[in-house]
This record gives sequence, C-alpha cells and structure tokens, in this order.
Amino acid sequence: MAGVESSLASGPSEELGRLLTRLRDERGLSQKQVAQSARISNSTLSRLESGERGVSREVIDRISDVLKLDRHERLDILTAAGFLAQDTAQLLADDDLAQLARLLHADAIEPDDALLLRQYIRLALAHAKALGYRPERYHSDSG
Repeated sequence: MAGVESSLASGPSEELGRLLTRLRDERGLSQKQVAQSARISNSTLSRLESGERGVSREVIDRISDVLKLDRHERLDILTAAGFLAQDTAQLLADDDLAQLARLLHADAIEPDDALLLRQYIRLALAHAKALGYRPERYHSDSG
C-alpha cells in the first residue's frame, strides 16, 4: 500500500479535495469506508480531501471505482487531479464525440470505413468554418 501511495503523479489540489469530499458525501460513505475499499490509508484519503497531498492515477482510479463515478464525474476528478486538460475533458464529456472516438478506434472497424468517417468530420469542420465558426475563437486556456 505504501509503495503505491508514495509514487505521486500529481501535486496537492484543493479542487480535487473538495470534489472527492462532495462525491463521497453524496454517496453517504465515510472516509474510512472509501479508504478501506480503495486500499489506501485513512490518513491518505484525509490528506487528499484536505488538498494536502498529491495522488497517483492508480489511486484515483481505485477511489473512482469505490465511489462508482459515472464518466462525467471521472473526467471531473481526472481534471481536478491534473491528469487531464480541461479542453480534453470537454471533448470526452461530449457523448457523441466519445462514441465517435470509440468507433474510430475499434478493432472491428474497416480501414476504409474509418477513413470515410474521418472525411465526414473534416467536412463538418469545413462547413463550420464556412459559417464563420473558428475553433480557435472558442479555445479556453483556463482550467
């Protein structure tokens, strides 16, 4: 347990701590219940929730599993922990884009079909540009 807990991949985050606390409270779970099920110490979870320590991706995944987070909540947690950029999280949170990404990367998709789908995407982007929409106008540098 200590080996995993000491290998940090993100720094301390008050935002992550507040989010973990809220999600745990919404589910009516104690710190002790979550820590035990996630195979981390109570102290580790307490320090995570207070924003006093960083966390590894493995521990975040275990906590997310214990809390039974949905895809959107998992994205929020990964963003708050610094594992995912806000722009990326927004893309992954879009159900249509997530479904398209899964389809494009599925082993079963024929290469010609994947190429055709990517051409449709480029066509949609060209159409948006013709309508005056420029993606760079909507880019957010804030997290």
